[in-house]
Amino acid sequence: MRGDITADEQIQLFGMRNLLLEAEFAQLEEHGLEIGHAKTIQRDPLVDVELFDSDIRLEARRMADFYVVYYCLENTVRRLIAERLRDKHGATWWDTAVPSGIKQAVAGKQAQEKETVLAICSDDPLSHVNFGELIVIIESNWNSFSDTIRSKKAMQQTLSQFNQIRNVIAHSCSLSPNDISRLKLLVSDWLNIQT
Repeated sequence: MRGDITADEQIQLFGMRNLLLEAEFAQLEEHGLEIGHAKTIQRDPLVDVELFDSDIRLEARRMADFYVVYYCLENTVRRLIAERLRDKHGATWWDTAVPSGIKQAVAGKQAQEKETVLAICSDDPLSHVNFGELIVIIESNWNSFSDTIRSKKAMQQTLSQFNQIRNVIAHSCSLSPNDISRLKLLVSDWLNIQT
């Protein structure tokens, strides 16, 4: 029977089977099973990246995974701060536990954000705190974290080094092989100093 199908029909069948398979993969990922399917398909792009030089596109794709690591770690630190300070200081933890200089800087960022045409990124002030300020919040509330993080000095060293690598990623620069190894170690170090 395969001999009766034209090449065009075979291509159409292949495409339809592929679409069905992609739909099944998407359903699995929607139910929480990570299979890496999202990395293998292209969604409707906002901008045609083919407009940019191929070497820049290749490097961007290489760096995308490091952005994911940076995003996850930074937001894990934010979540830890919010949860621990809420547990220790109650619902008004932002007002009572965050250093005044950081609160003022965040208020300024929020005011600037309101003056733009962009959507407000979040009402949560912690989302406006830069990574270095996250370290300061933990340092200034060390008693609230000392039973969760084994050493203040280890926390400072780990997060300060991560902040340096974060700056490379956030400023769209390439990580060297040594920095990639260091990033992997820093994630491991962060997990190791949690008690």
